[in-house]
Amino acid sequence: MDFSLKYPKVRGFTFIELLVSLAIMGLMMTILLYRYPDTVVRLSLANVSHTTSLLIREAQVRGSAIDSVNSSLGGYGVRASLATPSKLTLFGDLIDINVPKPYGVYIGDGLYETSPIDETKSETRFPTGYSFSKLCVIPTGQTTFVCNSNYSPSIQTLTVSFVRPNPQPYIYINDSKVTNFTAGCIELISYKAPLVGHVRSVQVFNSGMIRTYTSGCN
Repeated sequence: MDFSLKYPKVRGFTFIELLVSLAIMGLMMTILLYRYPDTVVRLSLANVSHTTSLLIREAQVRGSAIDSVNSSLGGYGVRASLATPSKLTLFGDLIDINVPKPYGVYIGDGLYETSPIDETKSETRFPTGYSFSKLCVIPTGQTTFVCNSNYSPSIQTLTVSFVRPNPQPYIYINDSKVTNFTAGCIELISYKAPLVGHVRSVQVFNSGMIRTYTSGCN
């Protein structure tokens, strides 16, 4: 009887093939581990940008609808300040009896105040190494963002506020209602900026649209 027919030989990996396979796996693992820290930082920055966008969206929803039955509140808003570039403030805009009642109800003045009553509702703090580097606006009649000291007066704070019953924002700078802009932008960075993937932005338009970008405000 021919045993070679009854028990055919099964060819396995040779030693050389095994070494090549292990070398390829090792190379792939090295590349993955090398890029892993950068990937984590970029994902964290993406989370920061989405958190910022959701905070503005919360102000939009609460300011125009949910909390409008609160007789002491006339809107909600979010304020960013270059003095504290890792913190955003959500505030409940108290009614101002000096502001005309366009809809038969009192509304707020659209600005964040701490005196005589602190309007702070919550503070969102970014992880260490993440912050906003630019606060930008589009002035009426223009189509591009102007940021920080490129605008006169230099932009130190950006406030996006909503008053009932409109979902459209009011966009102010430097805690003043002198000018309402057509759009605002907060540029967010990680500690690896300006490398690719480490700069993002959240943009708000007076149409009510809020969106995030995988690039800066400019």
